[in-house]
Amino acid sequence: MEKVNRKCASIKKSFVTAVSVTLLLVFLFSAATLYGCRLIQKRLLPDSNEVWLQTRTTYADGTVTEGSQRFQLDVPAQLGALVSDGDMCAEEEQVEYTIEMIESSFSMLSPSRKLLYRGTQTAMAVLPLFYAAAGIALCAWWFYRKKIAPPVRILTDAIGHIQESDLDFEIKCPGEDELGQLCIMFERMRQVLYENNRQLWRTIEDQRLLQASVAHDLRNPITILEGYIESLQNKLSLERLTPQKLEHTLENMSITAKRLERYTDCMRDLHALQKTAACPSRLAYPDGLNQLTESVSMMLRQKNMEVDVVCRGAPREIFIDQALLARILENIFSNASRYAKTSVHISFLLEENVLSIEVVDDGPGFSAGVLEKRAITFYSEDAGEKHLGLGLATARILCQKQKGQIFLSNSPSGGACVRIRIPLPPEN
Repeated sequence: MEKVNRKCASIKKSFVTAVSVTLLLVFLFSAATLYGCRLIQKRLLPDSNEVWLQTRTTYADGTVTEGSQRFQLDVPAQLGALVSDGDMCAEEEQVEYTIEMIESSFSMLSPSRKLLYRGTQTAMAVLPLFYAAAGIALCAWWFYRKKIAPPVRILTDAIGHIQESDLDFEIKCPGEDELGQLCIMFERMRQVLYENNRQLWRTIEDQRLLQASVAHDLRNPITILEGYIESLQNKLSLERLTPQKLEHTLENMSITAKRLERYTDCMRDLHALQKTAACPSRLAYPDGLNQLTESVSMMLRQKNMEVDVVCRGAPREIFIDQALLARILENIFSNASRYAKTSVHISFLLEENVLSIEVVDDGPGFSAGVLEKRAITFYSEDAGEKHLGLGLATARILCQKQKGQIFLSNSPSGGACVRIRIPLPPEN
């Protein structure tokens, strides 16, 4: 929580910093302007403390010399020798001193200096206001361009993609402030929408494949029933139907009808499975898995098959739906029991938050047709149609209930290999 608060406060800090820097720059520029204008005005108008010292010297021969010196009253200056009160001047000369104030009035300036003086007065009044307005404008432009515009542009583009039903893109975070956090939350929302759409399309595809599989599997028994009915009609019209043939035909029709009934029940069970919700609970690894495997592997041992169980990963408690996991193992072992010759190998691997399961038998393996169409709901290779191929289909549905996946392949030795990956949810 502290980390989030620190990040959320950064945009406020950036705003305060930008305003503070702007105010400082406005103050410095205004102070420099006022100081410069005052210097110019001081040069244009003489200092009121300055005076002219006029000196008039009269010599004995009647020669008169005059001189002047400019100095400030409040600054000490070197002057010539002055006659003290009561002293007599030298007989050969007479010196007179006169102090004259320097005119410092604006009216005494020349027209060009007057214009320059008024310009400095205008600058002292206008330029600080201009600096303030320009500083506010530049601060707002910089803050919008650097802090507001990038995330707004990113979010606008993202909304455009979403409106076009295009979720295959990535929202990059431009920063760690509030708008950056908003982009991160928007990216998470996009990921959720993307996963939901994928799940929806997967569900729609599964329903389409289910319908195609239903239509395909129902076609054979319906065709058989139609054939028997047509045969009965032909034999009745030709009066060639004997009681033995009628009994044989009705028996075959009854077998076909029971297969349709069993298929309907299995379909109902599949639909019920799709509505089942996962209920995770604690399970000790690997002891709990060994117990589940021991209970479902009895069907293989009853057929004199060897079952090899290997658990890898550090012992700990995991969070998983034990009932669904047991049904998954039961359906996979049931499928393996029909095709395995002598042994079945099952291995568990627990790494981080994923449980991986691999079941390998020494049977003939999956055919190329099944591996090519591994997404089809039913995996039946029973030519006699004694099994409907719902074992792996049920396991796949139960895996999806736990956000897992199931993969089909053949092992290097040629047997069937079923791999399952189930992500483990965090413990509540």
